[in-house]
Amino acid sequence: MAGDSDLLDTTEGLEDRRRRHWYDRLMMLADGVFAVAITFLVSYIAAPADWDGGWTSLWSRLAHQLDAYAMSFLVISIYWLAHRRFMAMIVSVDAPVTVLTLVLLGLVVLVPPATRLIEANSRLPMARLVYGALVVAIGAAMALIWGYAALIATLVPPEVNRRVRWFLLALMLFTPAFFLLLTLAIPNARPGETPLVLAALFLIGWRLRRWTVRKLGGQPYVA
Repeated sequence: MAGDSDLLDTTEGLEDRRRRHWYDRLMMLADGVFAVAITFLVSYIAAPADWDGGWTSLWSRLAHQLDAYAMSFLVISIYWLAHRRFMAMIVSVDAPVTVLTLVLLGLVVLVPPATRLIEANSRLPMARLVYGALVVAIGAAMALIWGYAALIATLVPPEVNRRVRWFLLALMLFTPAFFLLLTLAIPNARPGETPLVLAALFLIGWRLRRWTVRKLGGQPYVA
């Protein structure tokens, strides 16, 4: 009898360990992919071959590269923050969350080549459209992860009420679409203009999100 009891305890312990292992490994993979995507952004910044040693000529040759880098750095960082926030509320992962996360990461690693595309063809509407569409696709993948975990499966604790769950889903769907409109609405943006606007909107949106979540009865960690 004692042997059977020990076996049951071991089985329960292994099940808990398996769930924790799946969650931890998925988070490790996600953090690694986000980090690699940010790192690869730097590889597209090339020193000018015809630089005459002046600051003005250096800036004129690097401005578009640094502008694209800053914009994509913000995009990846914002999505990483959103992913971290969602995963902090998802208590365990299953097969659909794992598959959707892999889809998300597959889109994230496309940001560096899309950055190169928009940097080299910043004046072409199609380049901006492709880049914006990728940002929207990443947001849609993130929304699918949260929508499934929070509204379909029972992977989010009850402390996160349904109003907050729906609000965060709507926010994840609306924000990338707004970014797409932003990229198309500033066709001839000067270097640094789009990243600054994006950073300002993120800070404003962050404060509004925290305020709205609290009004909806959400816990502080949700915001």
